[in-house]
Amino acid sequence: MGTVAILFLLPFCGRRKGMKTQTLTAACLVALTLASPALAATHKHPAPKIVARVASPATPAPMPTSAYPLPAPTMTPQPNTPALSLTDVEKIALARSPQLEVARAAVDQAQSGIDIARSAELPNVSAQASTDRSKSNFRVGGGNATAAVLLTSNGASANLRQLILDGGRVANEVQSARYSTDAARLSLTREIQTVLLTVAQQYFASLQARYTLRAALDSLHVAQVQEKLVEAQYRVGVAARADVLTAQLPVAQAQLAVTQAQNGEASNSAALLATIGLAAQTPINLKDDTSVTQTRVDLNDAVNVAMQQRADLQAAQANERAAEANVRAAKLARFPVLAGTATDGTASTSQNGKNYSNSYSFGASLSFPILDGGLIHGQTEAARAQQRTAQANLINTQLTVSLNIQQAILGLQTAQSALTASNVELAQARTVVDVTNAQYKAGVTTLPLLLNAQNQLTRAETDQINALYGYKVAQQNLYYAEGAMGPVP
Repeated sequence: MGTVAILFLLPFCGRRKGMKTQTLTAACLVALTLASPALAATHKHPAPKIVARVASPATPAPMPTSAYPLPAPTMTPQPNTPALSLTDVEKIALARSPQLEVARAAVDQAQSGIDIARSAELPNVSAQASTDRSKSNFRVGGGNATAAVLLTSNGASANLRQLILDGGRVANEVQSARYSTDAARLSLTREIQTVLLTVAQQYFASLQARYTLRAALDSLHVAQVQEKLVEAQYRVGVAARADVLTAQLPVAQAQLAVTQAQNGEASNSAALLATIGLAAQTPINLKDDTSVTQTRVDLNDAVNVAMQQRADLQAAQANERAAEANVRAAKLARFPVLAGTATDGTASTSQNGKNYSNSYSFGASLSFPILDGGLIHGQTEAARAQQRTAQANLINTQLTVSLNIQQAILGLQTAQSALTASNVELAQARTVVDVTNAQYKAGVTTLPLLLNAQNQLTRAETDQINALYGYKVAQQNLYYAEGAMGPVP
């Protein structure tokens, strides 16, 4: 940014003799004084910490050993708002995310299905009681005379039914419900991992936006210095009005970039707050994280690990077993059902309703369908279709796991290469700034070249911070693809 102004100022801003040249030199020195905070800012901050962390037993790849200072964030922390690390934000998400509450409700619903299925094989006891008063008219003698009789009937009984034999239909229904509950729990685990991945992505995006804003402010400062330099030249008559207008364009562009960066920072923070279950207007202060860990895994090893621990794959396997149990249960609906029954009670029927007598019965009942209009056949075919669907979903999930691992590893390799290149770019830009600054002090170069070097350094810092957080997100994608996101309760 500001390249046009720099190229225009190059012939004028230097060490020459003459009154006008002295005026220009003074203006250049004033501009350099204004630019000095931006030139010195990148020398005040420690380099990112590099620690070793290997995602799997595979040999880690060497990471770039050169690490350079990053620009300081410009976000002003909210008053009385503690800085939150990624772990802190993840804990808030686990406690408040509405997305996870939906998944937990699905687990409770599946758990209730087990109780419903088991109720058919457990003793079923019921009680009933009744009372009524009736009036009956009887003929008396051979005439038309009648007599009314009032009767009161009271009764109470307890009934017991116990399933004895059904060929295993209820047992298979219970087994299917248990597999479905296992699948729901595993789906909850994967949903937790998905939320944690989203939180990590948005957390790093917010930090990246913070540094992007800092870089935009630095670029704006350089453009403003260049604009002041051209205005000084215009006042002494060595620059045209068109040159001033040309110098104003980079300033306007830089101001637009600052506004976009501010909006991007606010947007990323709002998205993070929504994910963790907080209102978008909630004040938040994120703890900076510029550490770099090294992660390298073998493709085959990563696929094997994912096949064993991916919760969504295990959930698909549980759903397939639940569907298989449902098919067996549907077929066994044709099997005879033998149940034991018992009843014990007391009843009275008299004018005063007080003459009670005990009654009881016990026995067994056997039932089996003879003609059901195709109901059992239809239920069996529906269960078989669900089984085929579950089998296809299982295969699709296995293929998806393999694809996710390969994409995550390739993405990590690309991000690592980008981080290495950005470190080299930043090292070169810093060296150019140091050399150009020394040359300017010695009087062998011009201020526009020094400002151009600073502008290139700001771009290099932006590229490095983008590569850094791109690498951290790529690591999170690999952990998610392996099913190793944490913390998972």
